[in-house]
Amino acid sequence: GGESAPSNAAELKADLLKRIETLRTTKERDGDFSIDFGVKGGEIDKKSRAPQKVDFFSISDDVGKAADAIMETAEELAKINPVEEATSFLGDEERGDESPLNGEWKLLFTTAADATFGKNSTRGDAAVKNVVDAARGRITNVIDFATSPDGTEPLLKQLNVVIAASAAGKSRVELRFRYARAVFTRFFRWRRRWSLYIPVPAPFVTRLIVVFSRIFRFGRKEKSVPPKAYFDVLYLDDQLRIHRTGEENLFVQAKEGAWEEAKPLLA
Repeated sequence: GGESAPSNAAELKADLLKRIETLRTTKERDGDFSIDFGVKGGEIDKKSRAPQKVDFFSISDDVGKAADAIMETAEELAKINPVEEATSFLGDEERGDESPLNGEWKLLFTTAADATFGKNSTRGDAAVKNVVDAARGRITNVIDFATSPDGTEPLLKQLNVVIAASAAGKSRVELRFRYARAVFTRFFRWRRRWSLYIPVPAPFVTRLIVVFSRIFRFGRKEKSVPPKAYFDVLYLDDQLRIHRTGEENLFVQAKEGAWEEAKPLLA
């Protein structure tokens, strides 16, 4: 049609890619975030211990506006989400491969500090992907750290965070962190790959937080169970997935093999 605003999914998706490209070129011109691990690095909120939201305007006005434009397009796509039940067949051993969430999703854009990596930080640049094994009800977040420009391999080569995922509604996926696996390239001075498994017993941590908050509030009977981890699927097709986490962070992800136009942005 002759309308100026894109109305259908194909146009909006093309628009989304264009806006992500604009954000990246603007960041190349104006600078990038320098986020490092933990509270000190600006990754985690000091009070809630939840992942921080990044402030794109802290780089420049243009970068902030470019990020806002991506979020606007994401909201427009959410209005025309073609999948009625994003969580169908999640955890179904027989038909898990029919789940619309199933497969490998690579990150195009996020507002979450703990998934934001750049050359400017000491933890280095990294590629982030999210692998959904719907039959097993499992999601693995894979962070591959880049080799530095001088060819040095990073000490921490890869971080895998394994999460149990279950349907908590047609578009809500509830998450329970199981364990993390860190792959290192050196052991002290020896160059050899080795893995460290870190258990993440969420209920235990949650219980501790509740117990401590009770103690510090002198037994006042207030329920202060930390919020459950989850994400809501806003848009999903066989190429693109947009979701928002319980911490209000937005993620835009693509299936590399299925979406030719997105490939240059995933390289």
